[in-house]
Order: sequence, then C-alpha cells, then structure tokens
Amino acid sequence: MNPPVKLKWIFALMIFCMALFSMQMGIFVARQMEDERLHGFTLTFALLVMVALYTLIRVSWRMITQTYFSRKWLKLFYAIKHDRLTKRFNYKYRSLKTEIIVVKDDAFVALAIGMRRPKIVVSTAVLDIFSDDEVKAILLHEWHHCLNRDNFKLFLMTMLTEAFAYWPIMKPIFRYYQTWTELLADRFAIRQMGSELHLASVLLKLSKLGGMKQHAASVHFANTTMHYRIMQVLEPEKTVKVKIALRRPLLASLSLLLLFMLGGDS
Repeated sequence: MNPPVKLKWIFALMIFCMALFSMQMGIFVARQMEDERLHGFTLTFALLVMVALYTLIRVSWRMITQTYFSRKWLKLFYAIKHDRLTKRFNYKYRSLKTEIIVVKDDAFVALAIGMRRPKIVVSTAVLDIFSDDEVKAILLHEWHHCLNRDNFKLFLMTMLTEAFAYWPIMKPIFRYYQTWTELLADRFAIRQMGSELHLASVLLKLSKLGGMKQHAASVHFANTTMHYRIMQVLEPEKTVKVKIALRRPLLASLSLLLLFMLGGDS
C-alpha cells in the first residue's frame, strides 16, 4: 500500500476507533444510569465519568487554544509583513493560487497557516539564507500542506491524541502520521522541481543551522522527522521505512476497549 493511501486509511481508522470507543463509553454510562440496582456511584462508573469529562475538557481546550493561537500568529505575521516582497512573491507564484505572506524576521519561518483558507508564511531570513531554487522548494513543500489540508487533519489528529491520551495506540500513530505528512510534502516538492537537489540542499543547510532562531509556529521545516526527510532526498531510489512500535500499544488499547465493552454488557 503506497504512503498516501496508507495515511488516508490511518486517518479514517483513527476517527472510527475513537467514535467506537466514545460510543461504547456512552453506552456503558447510559446502562449504569438506567440500572435500578445502582444505589449511588460505583467505582467503575465514577472512573468512567471522569474519563469522559477529561476527554471533553481536552477536546474543548484544544479547540479554544488552536483558535486563539492561529489568530494570534496570523495577526503577528500581518503586523510584520514585508509589503514589497509579499506583493513580489504573490505575483511570482500566482499560479499556486495561494496567498504568500513574507514577514520581516531574522528567525526561520516557513509554514502553512490556517485551516479553512491556508496561507504560506515565509520570513526574510529564509530569503537571505537560501537560493531562489531552494526557496521555491520550500514554498512547494508548504503548498502541498495547503492543497492537502494538512493543517486541519493534523489539528484533528492532535486533538484526538490529546483527548484520548489514555489510549496507548494514539501517540505512535500520530507520530507516524505526522512524519509521513512531511515526507509526502517533500516528495511533492521534488516532483515539481524535477530534482531532489534543491530540497536536499535546504535540509542539509537546516541541519547545520541547528542554533538558528526559530518561531514556535514554524514546525514543518524544524521537527523530529528531519532524519527521515534527509534519508529520502539522499537515497531517493530507496523506500523510507518509518519505524512505528505498535504491538504493545495496540494490545493495551484493545484490552482497554474490551474492558469497557464487557463492562457495558454486564
């Protein structure tokens, strides 16, 4: 199964599993509340109510913080926008049909921001450090995130991972999904450029500029997936094998689900 199809299945499977798990918790709570033999809270019932409340609070908190920080960062980027370079880049890359914001900043900023109408943000520091072809490779990488709605998908995955943090399978799946999101964006940039040379140069330069100032919002070109990304551009003929430890987390998650199912049937 090729990586794009695999990611779609992973995304759909995670949504399905969380929906099933949530439904099972709801059924368990409903049956406990309808049980006439229940004279007060049992330990299992109280625990489940706490888990359900924790999940709801984490979902709500993630949605609030995501909205707040997205608006905060976008407001900041518009405040430090370099008008002349922004107009120049929007005209030069008008075929992308995606807004590009060039910001005046000596930190490394290269990211896609926004979920409904994603935009590409790049700093003047990026334009100073990298050549025109390297900047184009960076923009194409971020454009893939915009086209694929990766911001929305990663937000949803992050929200589910945090809300269901007590489910061991969540974190390894999220890391795997996040890594392949970056690898596929790199593949897209390479195909558009016709060569892996320029993107390889970008990644190698970044690996040498480890102490360079970076914004907290800039994650696409400064994350823990760099090892796999460098492997992909240096050995394009080989298939990158992203490690994922699933056996123990999967067994633990299935045991937890089975526990709730048995509890709901009792």
